Amino acid sequence: MAVGFLGGRFVFSKERFPAVLRDTFLTGWEFILLGLAIGPLGLNIIGEERIEQLDPFIALGLGWAGLIFGTQLRWADILKVDRSILKLTLFQFLLVWLGLFSFFLFLSFFLFNLPLAESIASACIVAAAGAISSPTALSLIAPALPRSRAGAARSLRIVATLDVAPALVTIGLVFCFFPAESGGMYMPKQGAWLLLYSILMAIALSILFLNFGRDRLSNEEDLSVFIGFIVFMAGIAFYLNLSPLFLSLLTGIILANILKTDDRIFKMMYATEKPFYVIMLIVTGLWWSSFNLKIWFAAGAIVMLRLLIKMAAVGIVSRRLSKENALPEKAGLALCAQGVLALAIGLNFLLVYPGDGPKLVFGVIVIMMIVNEIAAPFLIRRVMSEDDS
Repeated sequence: MAVGFLGGRFVFSKERFPAVLRDTFLTGWEFILLGLAIGPLGLNIIGEERIEQLDPFIALGLGWAGLIFGTQLRWADILKVDRSILKLTLFQFLLVWLGLFSFFLFLSFFLFNLPLAESIASACIVAAAGAISSPTALSLIAPALPRSRAGAARSLRIVATLDVAPALVTIGLVFCFFPAESGGMYMPKQGAWLLLYSILMAIALSILFLNFGRDRLSNEEDLSVFIGFIVFMAGIAFYLNLSPLFLSLLTGIILANILKTDDRIFKMMYATEKPFYVIMLIVTGLWWSSFNLKIWFAAGAIVMLRLLIKMAAVGIVSRRLSKENALPEKAGLALCAQGVLALAIGLNFLLVYPGDGPKLVFGVIVIMMIVNEIAAPFLIRRVMSEDDS
């Protein structure tokens, strides 16, 4: 936790670094290497037997990730977004998801020799992690972009924020209909019940939080209650072999549409965003142990395919956007960054599902994320430059 809070102060504060170095490490992916260095494959400061003791922190990180994205989906705010941007968000997500799902399903059969059920579940997770975008790199670079690109940058940040929702819904459905205890077999009847349970639990957890007597608590007490609430929520999901990301997303959506926009819990949540961000990166490095050449090949191929589909999908829809929402040519490349949520998706799958598939998927997602986070600042500057207008 201490490293997380200290790293949170440093992760996005690199103004004094040379431009190339600043852009290379813009979003803090280097903390994955820190986790790798202190983990079992590095200095072994935190050995394999101690990693399991970090489960409460992992549960806290996964619950925080789903909840913070869920609270951004306030219905009143979504209604203010131009419909053409909403269509762009959904279209590019679906196209990327279908492309990556098909490709990784092919690799699962012919390169990794995974069973059918495990291949389908693994392909769904890789596709969901690959289809999302992160607005972080765009937000950090936006002040340095030409003023003429302000509208385009804003539209792309909206897309990168909203395409998280269908990704988390997708993994929620995977965890329900391809349950871990069955080895990833398709279970439609059980899946329908688990989905219903997830929705009812999200409603019940929201009611519990709202009726906790928070008006009598100080800010510090309220934060403690909130952290305990997140761990409790994620613990329930892990106990039932469901996705804490999905359950916390649903809970976050409910709270966002019930609580007032100035509720202090939202301020606390965003104030602790950077430390939890760093914690997730370090935990990723601790769990990362897949260095097979096949995994690197698969990750490299998926990175290229993802960028091509993103560019094509955004290009197709952007022709129909209004002038105020116009995007530059190859704007899809500016959606390159995946962010910490992609890692959370892979980590969630790794901790719940048995077999070799989750280890393979996690390794692919980590490599994809690092490559895309390094490339994102350079691609954003390239695409959003005046010369490409």
